Amino acid sequence: MSEHKPWWYGILTIADLGIYSVEELLELNPAELAEMKRNLGFNMEHLTCSDVYGGEKGTFYFKTSIAKEVPRDFIGEYIPEAHKRGIKVLIYYNVHWLNKDFGMEHPEWLQANSEGRIIDNLYGSGCAPCVNSPYREWSFQGIRDLARYEIDGVFLDGPIFAPGACYCESCQKLFMEEYGVELPRREDWKDPTWRRFIEFRYDSIARYLKDAEKTLKEVRPEAIIYMNCTGLWPAWPAARDNRRLMSYQDILGAEGGFLYYDLRTTPLWKPGMAAKLLETQAEGKPTVVFIAGAHKAWDYYLLTPAETKLLYADTVANGANPWYGIPLRLADNPGAQAAGEMNRFLLRNSEYLEGTRSLAKVALFWSSRTADYYRASVPVTDFTPQGERLERREAAGNFYRSFLGCYEAFVRSHIPFDVIDEDALTSENLSRYDMLVMPNCACLSMKRVEVVREYIKGGGNLIASFEASRYDEYGGLRDEFGLSDVFGVRVKRGTFGPMRIDYMAVADAESPVMEGLTARLLPCPVYGIEVEPTTARPLALYLEKMPARYVRLPQQSENPAILINRYGEGRCLYIAGNLFEHYHNYHISDHRRIIANTAKIMAEPLITLENCTSSVEVTIRQQPHKGRTLVHFVNFTAEMTRPIESVVALKDIDVTLHGFDGFERAKALWLGEELDLKDVEDGVRFTVPTLKEYEVVALEP
Repeated sequence: MSEHKPWWYGILTIADLGIYSVEELLELNPAELAEMKRNLGFNMEHLTCSDVYGGEKGTFYFKTSIAKEVPRDFIGEYIPEAHKRGIKVLIYYNVHWLNKDFGMEHPEWLQANSEGRIIDNLYGSGCAPCVNSPYREWSFQGIRDLARYEIDGVFLDGPIFAPGACYCESCQKLFMEEYGVELPRREDWKDPTWRRFIEFRYDSIARYLKDAEKTLKEVRPEAIIYMNCTGLWPAWPAARDNRRLMSYQDILGAEGGFLYYDLRTTPLWKPGMAAKLLETQAEGKPTVVFIAGAHKAWDYYLLTPAETKLLYADTVANGANPWYGIPLRLADNPGAQAAGEMNRFLLRNSEYLEGTRSLAKVALFWSSRTADYYRASVPVTDFTPQGERLERREAAGNFYRSFLGCYEAFVRSHIPFDVIDEDALTSENLSRYDMLVMPNCACLSMKRVEVVREYIKGGGNLIASFEASRYDEYGGLRDEFGLSDVFGVRVKRGTFGPMRIDYMAVADAESPVMEGLTARLLPCPVYGIEVEPTTARPLALYLEKMPARYVRLPQQSENPAILINRYGEGRCLYIAGNLFEHYHNYHISDHRRIIANTAKIMAEPLITLENCTSSVEVTIRQQPHKGRTLVHFVNFTAEMTRPIESVVALKDIDVTLHGFDGFERAKALWLGEELDLKDVEDGVRFTVPTLKEYEVVALEP
């Protein structure tokens, strides 16, 4: 780590080994516990400070005026032992859940639903405190008392709002003071007052974090603080907007490594998805992906070693630090030992892994406005256990699934890419990229529309699909696409479908976009949008709707399915249907091939892998201050189900890096071997002899 950077900018291997009862706490030997964590390769931890899991009834493990009972000052005993072993200690401070009995002693603290009923079923067992209630000062007093210890910081689990909350007296009063109207009692995303309620919830969480940071640093200014923020999924259910929160925390972290129930429905690269988004939103601050060692929601049953290693690998390959959380009693489980193996690898190679940045030339747009105000699935998380029951389904098109489909298409095509959000959609930031991708990013302000338009006009390239830019930033339908001129089309009669057994036909087989397709008649997206070309050229056309199966094919329609357009110095591929969502659902290989072809035409190719499966994710990062380039390989090639018990080791992957030169050596860090590095016409070439779960090749001048 650079000597000018604070300690938390180095490689962090973070433990959260949960102490789940007072009885367990009383038996612990602080020195032995710290030694065990050091042996597992942890250099930072979240240390439990209260009896959250056994039933928080005012029982704390440090001296504090808010405690009803302090059975042991474990914080005071343990911190010196951890510091002796080089472990930084952040206190785990739960601010989103209270034991029901304790919570009901203070009903004025608690969140309420629109009917005024206290929310008392969080995790099925507790109450949700409200950040606008007198709970604020009670919780801040606990932080002040913690700050009198030699802690290195505080981690806040939460704060959150439960979906649809809060209508407590404090929120009602504050909302009236801010907006001059009463809280809306009915969910209506077209109602301006409901939109204000969504913004009010975001701002309330940010105010709490701001005041928590101030409270901590008034007593211990050198301590750091961060909270459990939002990963790559819609933020509105729990009301945590990372951009509003970033100013008040030193690290940005989210639960990208929590895997729930049927893992076959969870993206293999879920940690990397979160890491990519966090890197954009942190704007240079460190990031953390929280990895639950358990197969959620079975908190006492751990994931396999293979799944654990892949969660770690995908986190680090995309620039984030790993946090690993399990019950303390399971620390000798094989899954936990695999985490220790990964920790030790990261610490041994920290000089190669810290302070890196992505070299990707493709930017994939995560539109938080579309996730809030259009239609997007809400995956199961600890804060949204009802998951997709929160999804709004009034029309065709699902942004979250479209995004997942596009993400997977790029991973499987071995195309390095970044994820950017609205705040990163600036002319300066876009200048780093050859191509921007907007998979049904429906909600876009005119300010962002102009940024994208100027980017394409100046020579940038775009892939967009379905209703991209057809709505304003609050979900208001426009008469025309905001980017109609860039797409080279105009809307005719809007969306149509469903088309579950229907086709589109390639109209221009000579186009490089259509190169290598296995057929000229392809399954079409389930929903399309009827458009008329203005300056765009159709590459594929919809057929008329199939009346049934096992009948003659209908005639080709006049409705374009895929079009390409020149706009200024740039180009745009516009897909008039929810093709990315279709790929997510059905994995049509030719759909991916169209996207990969377009990316290779519109963006400078960085890497080619030969003798390699599509289930290997590749990222390319750079250490600017050392002149190193790091190529990360994460191998998801495994059994045909999950949890993965073992990966299939791949042999002799030939790697060509295009446009790279000036390197003298290549080292495979996991294997610990020097690789034969060859200069070729447009870059350098090497072979990875064996790839198990993970490998990093460091190229040095």
